[in-house]
Amino acid sequence: MITKNEYPRLAFCSSLTPAKIEYYENLRKVGINAVSICMHSSGHEYFKYAVIHTNLARQAGLTTHAYMITDLYDPISDVTTLTKRLTKLGYGATTKVTILVNSDKYVKDRESKIVQIMDLMSNYHDRSCIDLAFFKRDLDDKLYDLDKLPRMINLTIINCTPGASSPGINVAGTWIYKAELENDVEVLGYDFYGYYTDDGYQLSLVDTEYVAQPGDSWYSISRRHGIPINDLLVLNRAMHTDRIYAGQVVRIA
Repeated sequence: MITKNEYPRLAFCSSLTPAKIEYYENLRKVGINAVSICMHSSGHEYFKYAVIHTNLARQAGLTTHAYMITDLYDPISDVTTLTKRLTKLGYGATTKVTILVNSDKYVKDRESKIVQIMDLMSNYHDRSCIDLAFFKRDLDDKLYDLDKLPRMINLTIINCTPGASSPGINVAGTWIYKAELENDVEVLGYDFYGYYTDDGYQLSLVDTEYVAQPGDSWYSISRRHGIPINDLLVLNRAMHTDRIYAGQVVRIA
């Protein structure tokens, strides 16, 4: 039997997102039931937009999570502002909070400052509900070394390159990309392991094959279905370097 569950999705909303209830209602119509809303961006006054979009998303019955964009120049100020806004807008302990890192090469000790943000945030928020997000281009340029950062429950990768068919990073748990939705270009995310959406799926005992979804890799399929990657490769007579395409049938048992 083939399982063909599509990965759950969520939307990432900012000041550029249409500030109207119809936008959020349209998200629900296409099966998107969770959003992450920008609370803070380093050096910018953002609270007005955070309030507007939080209220609209909740009015539409969507699960609301939050993110901030940090340039790493002042971690203490960033975390202080973020936590105050989360509290004021009623974001609870199980809210997933994403730290979107968008610094430049002139920032020194970048990994240490990211760890500092994580440690500060964990004084106010459950650490398991704190996620990190990076642009793929920055990881390609070795702006950050993931090996110097704490092991995360989830890792979000932003790869909005036109025509991109995957996050491009094997360990990604969530892939942010751009897509056309209701005639507008939106910033959406595939939530591979249900970290934000709590909407992962389980295989039944009779599922032996799986239809690959956009963004899949051997690593993500093995992790999602609990199969050692070497066993998965043997089952499919494949190599690590073989590419997986959306729609490809993959043996999982």
